[in-house]
Amino acid sequence: MKTEDREERFGIIAEKKGYISWPNLLEALEMQIEENTKKGEARFIGDILCDLKFLTKLQVRDVLESMEKVTAREE
Repeated sequence: MKTEDREERFGIIAEKKGYISWPNLLEALEMQIEENTKKGEARFIGDILCDLKFLTKLQVRDVLESMEKVTAREE
């Protein structure tokens, strides 16, 4: 799975779980794009959402576990 797909899926799952809003996700994605462009740095969207205090580490873990379950079903 491409990194872009994982980032998109992470945000969609986090929003569906009620952890974040679309504006939260857009803010984090904008920050991610800016960091990638200016610093050549590629941070995971979950880390950025945590830094912005939109998600807790426990919520990030929950979303990642949900992603793993979806990926396992797709295989």
